[in-house]
Amino acid sequence: MIKRLIPIKSLCHYITVSVALLSLNSLAGEPIATKYQFDEKDVQWAMEAGDSSVSGQAYIKLEDGSFKGCDGFTVELLPVADYSKERIFATYKSLEQGQILLSQNPPKFTPDPKAFHEFVIKKKCGAGDKFSFENVSAGEYFVMAFIFWKDEAENKMQGGGVMKKITLGKNTDLKVTLKN
Repeated sequence: MIKRLIPIKSLCHYITVSVALLSLNSLAGEPIATKYQFDEKDVQWAMEAGDSSVSGQAYIKLEDGSFKGCDGFTVELLPVADYSKERIFATYKSLEQGQILLSQNPPKFTPDPKAFHEFVIKKKCGAGDKFSFENVSAGEYFVMAFIFWKDEAENKMQGGGVMKKITLGKNTDLKVTLKN
């Protein structure tokens, strides 16, 4: 039998991520049953290489009125389809733009198909709270930034998500700011 040792740093990271995910699940409300089913054919177009780009900055507005930027956090492009529109509206109460904080109890969805998450284009937001997506196919997308961190003083997860719907034409360089 071969025993595999896990470095302490990796183990601490694994435990931190696990605790964060458990915290997010405990903050989420009762699962919402979706009316529409996810169909890969509805969003397959977004996985093809395109000739357009999307770039910009993203911020969430905190309960105290201050803003926190996306530097180091994930920004996503979610192709618009009936299933994604249903989830976006249930979360943000809008199909155009919005934000939700963890303290507002963001919803969970059932079913929550793994394939749905595989059709999301993800990037890390960089310095200056800037993000950029290259070689994107023309179409409609929800641009979302997820800005979550653990408040050590309160021992709980903080932050939330911000979203804006965009329409990307062929050979377009679209600049967008996510900020409510």
